[in-house]
Amino acid sequence: MTLYLVPRTRAWLSAEEVAAAADCVPAVNDTIDGLRWIRSYIVEEEDGTFSGYCVYEADNPEVLREHADALMLPTDAIKPVVATMVVAPDPEPVVTR
Repeated sequence: MTLYLVPRTRAWLSAEEVAAAADCVPAVNDTIDGLRWIRSYIVEEEDGTFSGYCVYEADNPEVLREHADALMLPTDAIKPVVATMVVAPDPEPVVTR
C-alpha cells in the first residue's frame, strides 16, 4: 500500500459535523478493501468551517475517491507521501464533541 495525504477544504460546517463524521468513518472504512485510515488533522478555518488533512494507506487513488464518495466528502487532491519526518510523536488526540 502507498501512503497518501488527502486535503479536504471546508468539508464540515460545524464541530458537530466533524464529530458525526468521526463516528461513521470507521464503519465505511470497513466496507472498502485496500484502505487504511491512519489519522486526520482537523483545522478550523477563519469562516468557522472545518477542513481536514487526512493520511491513508491505500492500494491506489481510486480507492480514496470511492471512500470520499461514500462519505460525501470533498477531495481537493490525492498526494502520495514521498517522505515522513517525525521530530516528536504526536500528542494525545484532541477530540471535540
